[in-house]
Amino acid sequence: MKLLIFTPAIKTSAIGRMICLVTHTLMAQAHEVVIVRAESDAFLSHSSHDFGTRTIPWTDQEQVLDAAAHCDIAVYQVGDNYQYHEGCVAWLGRLPGVVCLHDFFVGHMFYAWAQKNMDAANLILKHWYGDEVGKRFFKYPDNSAFIEATKDKAPLTEWIASQALGVITHSRWGTPRLARSCAGPISVVPLAYDAPGFAMSTSDYQPNKFGRMKVLTIGHINRNKRVADVIRAIGASPLLKQNVVYRLVGSIEPETALELSTLANGMRVNLVISGAVDDTELALAVGEADVMSCLRWPSLEAASASAIEAMLYGKATIVTDTGFYSEIPADYVEKIRHEDEVSEIRATLERLYLSPGARAALGQRARQWASTTYSADNYARQLVKMSVASQKSRPRVNAKAYFVRVMKQWGASDELLNVTEAEGLFAVMN
Repeated sequence: MKLLIFTPAIKTSAIGRMICLVTHTLMAQAHEVVIVRAESDAFLSHSSHDFGTRTIPWTDQEQVLDAAAHCDIAVYQVGDNYQYHEGCVAWLGRLPGVVCLHDFFVGHMFYAWAQKNMDAANLILKHWYGDEVGKRFFKYPDNSAFIEATKDKAPLTEWIASQALGVITHSRWGTPRLARSCAGPISVVPLAYDAPGFAMSTSDYQPNKFGRMKVLTIGHINRNKRVADVIRAIGASPLLKQNVVYRLVGSIEPETALELSTLANGMRVNLVISGAVDDTELALAVGEADVMSCLRWPSLEAASASAIEAMLYGKATIVTDTGFYSEIPADYVEKIRHEDEVSEIRATLERLYLSPGARAALGQRARQWASTTYSADNYARQLVKMSVASQKSRPRVNAKAYFVRVMKQWGASDELLNVTEAEGLFAVMN
């Protein structure tokens, strides 16, 4: 099969890293792949993952159309970052294909896209969520208020899924919205990921001679990673304050770093903020860690690359019991309830510190399971399978679109077409 894959390719993109693995696997399985870089123009000149195949920019219309004419299916890797996925939004409506949806909330991407497409954006909001939600969507005072108000009422997954011939996503919790909005097939496939520095990090790692337990959070350090509550949990425990080093590795805003440092100093917590590092240093940081904190609230992603990576490195991993994380079997991670977050983090870290053998065993179980579950070989096979199924569904998708247009010409409103009875009429085409 010949696939045209739209994806962020910049090296800082975890999605780009994932699809790089899948692309090499697809080619090893005798498929042909052309990569279309989907980042905004300012990022297209930045260093790319090595996909081992032809790569073209989404902004070169002639090259994209020529490549599409010689491919069987277009595939779009979509996440909630407009700067990384602008090309996906621009081409999905023109070249419908399979969407690999990495987030069950794409409100930020929609918000950024809407700044130059406000009339269309307002119509989309009205169609999927009604007048009241649409009127408030662009008026929230800050990002926290925006997420809290829209994550359940207007996640905009329907906007993307309704344009797709089929959707692959990476956990089940957000699939009901996909089923209501995409006329084609829906499939849940575990994300493909790897631990490229595993051998290096474990061979170079020297245990702390003072016996301190190293806790690590990686990635962009923001509020939803619950770093402040990890600090509070450590600070509330005399045992942990004396025996834990908490490290942050990843990009962090100066004001966030100051806020967290002030909190840690006030609670006498040993906090190390390393900031953004290269791949080698990141692998060493993960290798040196005893515990990975992959807490999220709210959790809006279809899968967490950092949690998967932590398990692949054989680390005891702490997650919030929500969304994607709830679907990980309890035998492989420690789950924290958000409702009692600080006290549960404290109790979990104390138990992991006092039981190094159990901590290591948890990490080994997680590694064995994750190595089988999150495989590029499986993802590549399922992507091809979905591509074939989506091609077969194209006449059905086109037929539904035709009848929707006809019913609108007869006077049917968006609200009428979205009620359960109307959805049932379209179900005969499935």
